[in-house]
Amino acid sequence: MHRLIPRRLGSACVLSVLAATALAAPSVASAAPGEQCSGANIEGKGASLQKLSQISIWTPNFNTSANALACSGSQGSTGKPTVTYHSTGSGPGLESWGQEDKVEPLNYGPKNAYVGTDEPPNPAQKAEIESHGGGKLLTIPVEQAAVTVAMHLPAGCTLSGGPTPGRIALKEATVEKIFRDADTTWKQILNGAKMTGTGCNTSTLIKRVVRTEGSGTTSLFKKYLNLVYSKPIPTAGEKTWKQLAESANNTTWPNESGDPVIRGAGNGGMANEVAANAGSIGYVNLADARANGKFTPPLGGANTPTFWAEVENGKITVEGKKVATYSDPSSNGDVAAKANSNCEETLYTNGKKKFPPPAATEAWNEVSTSKTEKNYVICGFTYDLSLTHFSGVTGSTEAPTVGSVTTAFDYLNFVLATGTGGGQTLISENQDYLGLPTSEEASKNVLKIAREGQALINF
Repeated sequence: MHRLIPRRLGSACVLSVLAATALAAPSVASAAPGEQCSGANIEGKGASLQKLSQISIWTPNFNTSANALACSGSQGSTGKPTVTYHSTGSGPGLESWGQEDKVEPLNYGPKNAYVGTDEPPNPAQKAEIESHGGGKLLTIPVEQAAVTVAMHLPAGCTLSGGPTPGRIALKEATVEKIFRDADTTWKQILNGAKMTGTGCNTSTLIKRVVRTEGSGTTSLFKKYLNLVYSKPIPTAGEKTWKQLAESANNTTWPNESGDPVIRGAGNGGMANEVAANAGSIGYVNLADARANGKFTPPLGGANTPTFWAEVENGKITVEGKKVATYSDPSSNGDVAAKANSNCEETLYTNGKKKFPPPAATEAWNEVSTSKTEKNYVICGFTYDLSLTHFSGVTGSTEAPTVGSVTTAFDYLNFVLATGTGGGQTLISENQDYLGLPTSEEASKNVLKIAREGQALINF
């Protein structure tokens, strides 16, 4: 059944409540693999959606923040173990821990001590990873993110009119049809806007921009498309969008033989491809779309050829008729300044089961949004994977160590930390992401569930 997360506490309230209880939180009180900050340098790999969070926010602050759960030289053993994140895409990250294709070498050691993914393993995939020994797989939510529909008008074209002047407002069915390739020309998606200009051809075919590698962002986006259209797709081997989403190598798109796609590596590569190709549309994490610079002023945004779209998030009744409403992926719209992903109070669902799953040891693959949201609709969680224990892992090209597990424990503890300089605080300070939802009801508090999961990491 669909469940609404209670209104997320205001940021000041969240910080005061959680900071007051931080030292009593399960992830702090639990038995760590080793003394805080005494571990080895580690590396992780996976989701490109996490790239800017990991590389620009969490990893540098882990070694500089005065937060009690950081390792800046004054906490715990006073050590400063480093964490390096490689933005390979969720697919290669999952493969490196033994899911599916296994193109990547199996490695649970210091150079691959945790995996980032926006595509949480389903029960069968979870069992596959756990079959390599060690403990239970932990799927730990770390933040919320919005995925934009980035657009580049055909050459010579400009826009006027429509529900969102200077940009195209996309109906939910239109988003799905673009990527199913049922709508192929620009004039079919304008939704009341007018496209004109010297040499502008509204019959220009839309070029779909998609990911080169298996991707959690792709999984998140395809699951949204499945909410809109859940039938088997003939031009995709009769698979549904959900089936196309749940794979470490989820690179298949409908009608690729009839209408080839443009591919970009990572969210940053996707943004580059849309910016470089007139007449193209792609799906790009908000943080990467904004960082690209071509989708916000002065180079992009409303009234330019490159922008991200507002997307239908519900309907209201006006004079007896249902009228679509639209929402921006960013809480401050299409401007250059960073802000939070517009995912506040998102109606997350977990298939037919109660949301959220009760523990990080459960499968989180069914988690998705609803077609009707207070704010933006294409939102989702991104996760870091760990194990309840690493001893006993077999087949790994590099053996895990107490030191590598200690740092993974400490680092994810910091990522989920609140209070001044904590990972959740930093990510919620207008960084184009949003911290995890909280609630006074423990069973609905995603941050609490994540911290309880992190507390289970051991050697």
